[in-house]
Amino acid sequence: MKKVIFAGLSLMSLFLLIACGEKETKQTSSPKQPAVQQIAVGKDAPDFTLQSMDGKEVKLSDYKGKKVYLKFWASWCGPCRKSMPELMELAAKQDRDFEILSVVAPGLQGEKTVQDFPKWYQEQGYKDIPVLYDTKATTFQAYQIRSIPTEYLIDSQGKIGKIQFGAISNADAEAAFKEMK
Repeated sequence: MKKVIFAGLSLMSLFLLIACGEKETKQTSSPKQPAVQQIAVGKDAPDFTLQSMDGKEVKLSDYKGKKVYLKFWASWCGPCRKSMPELMELAAKQDRDFEILSVVAPGLQGEKTVQDFPKWYQEQGYKDIPVLYDTKATTFQAYQIRSIPTEYLIDSQGKIGKIQFGAISNADAEAAFKEMK
């Protein structure tokens, strides 16, 4: 009798798993869901419009014709903070042939708010690195950020030339930019 009950429950469980699996497949293959654009070296860097820490609107497309070092980071991220002094050294160089932009997501996933971030940034002694606010994390999503820091080095044609997960050294960034158009 126990074997019959066990077999019956096993069959019922299997039936439910199959039924749930079919329903899930139908939902995820819906043609109404937008396709995610693949981010890769050689592809166009997704354009964005974000507000800078000083209140100005900044578009990546405004930098067309220039190379761009784009850093995604957070105030609570130890490796991000550790990499900032080296990035400040790079930003202070007058002879560099690329622009530096950094992106944070205020108020999201533990990041400071738009109101609190500038004071914290100044207290850290950070300077010369423009900070852009991605308040809805749409740029983080467009660039498929999964870990921070992540840097994108973009060539003067707006194509991704290098993707660096984790902090990139100044020497490696400068070498990568020298190889780009």
